[in-house]
Amino acid sequence: MNMTNSRRQTQRNHGAIMLNVLIFLVIMSTLLAGIAQLMVSDFTIGKIEADYSNSLATAEAGINYELRKISNDGTLGDQKQSAGTGGSQYTTAAGTFSVYVTQRNNDGTETVPWTPGKNLWIYSKGGSNGVSRSVKVAAAPYSTVTPSNYAVFGVVSGNVIGSSATVTGDMGTDGYISFNGHPTIDGRVIFNGTGSNWLSPPNGTYSVIHNTSAINWPTVESLAVTAFGSQGLNYVATTNDNALCGSDIKSNVVSLSGNKGMTFYGKPGGANYYLTSLSCGGSGAIIFDNTAGPITIWVGPSGASGTFQIRGGTANIKMTADPTKPVKVYLAVINDVVISGGPELDAGIYNVNNAGKGNVIFSGSGQAIYGTIICNTFSFNGSPNVGSVQGYFSPLGTVSSYGCVPPWYEVGGVN
Repeated sequence: MNMTNSRRQTQRNHGAIMLNVLIFLVIMSTLLAGIAQLMVSDFTIGKIEADYSNSLATAEAGINYELRKISNDGTLGDQKQSAGTGGSQYTTAAGTFSVYVTQRNNDGTETVPWTPGKNLWIYSKGGSNGVSRSVKVAAAPYSTVTPSNYAVFGVVSGNVIGSSATVTGDMGTDGYISFNGHPTIDGRVIFNGTGSNWLSPPNGTYSVIHNTSAINWPTVESLAVTAFGSQGLNYVATTNDNALCGSDIKSNVVSLSGNKGMTFYGKPGGANYYLTSLSCGGSGAIIFDNTAGPITIWVGPSGASGTFQIRGGTANIKMTADPTKPVKVYLAVINDVVISGGPELDAGIYNVNNAGKGNVIFSGSGQAIYGTIICNTFSFNGSPNVGSVQGYFSPLGTVSSYGCVPPWYEVGGVN
């Protein structure tokens, strides 16, 4: 046997084995690298999917957080302050979310700010490791007291002198009501809270409701804070639409005499006026030209002595014809508010302040008032015809909680 050939054959065999081993190692390395890459990719996808799911759960946690917050106190809602600014950011055990509310109007429009007691949208944006998702959910208030349609409500008391007044709608109070005569109430007399009742038995039979809880009407100042931020009435005192009335408003005062009248004008998005006094004497009357948009008159400052005597107040567009263009008057002053004369008044009058003072007096004959009067106390001295129009004001006390209603959307972001 040739030893040289045998040695060469052995070397060739060893080379082939080494080549096969090398090929095997290359194949196994490629497979292992592929498996590792697949595992990393699967882990990455799983993490992204988890973050995607968690961000939605966090956004929905923001919805629940806001519902609980406004159910405890509607005035604490996270308002959308302006376009491009979205609510407040919170970090909780559920994660970090940004949330705000807007008003969901009956006509399908969406406005800011949201008024407690009204329907609303809640926007919430949740995030997880750089992934974010946003939801928009409709919500509505739920009441635990007898539904009401107040034409006039006196937080402290109400007094009707004579038998000439007519109220179409409900009359209510958290205190007492006194009838010196037999006025016509085409609705119910509603007493709210322990001890709320007639001051003395009325001269006649009326439909009466007793609710166990008082109605919590917010003060004008708190409503101004909701509308304008922490400065409240001080903000609207310096930033208002008084100039729309030209020279009829001088230094925040309106003073009319003789046959002189004046017109308050609305504008798209709403006109906000600020007055410290309005005196309307003689036969001059007020006109509300709300064709272009809502009109809101704020009278302050809070707790100050301010004259407010209004005669007339006919709106070009009635609240019942277009509820998106209401006329509202908010009074934070403590002097008597006098609604006088015969012309029609199409407005909501709101006079609730911490002082517990300020009486709304209906004075005159032949008055036709179509709106809602919410005040500390009221007195009927003439023969007004007051007809309730729903939608002007919402008390806090009638709402026990807020809950989600259809629809629910996922949206592109919270803006």
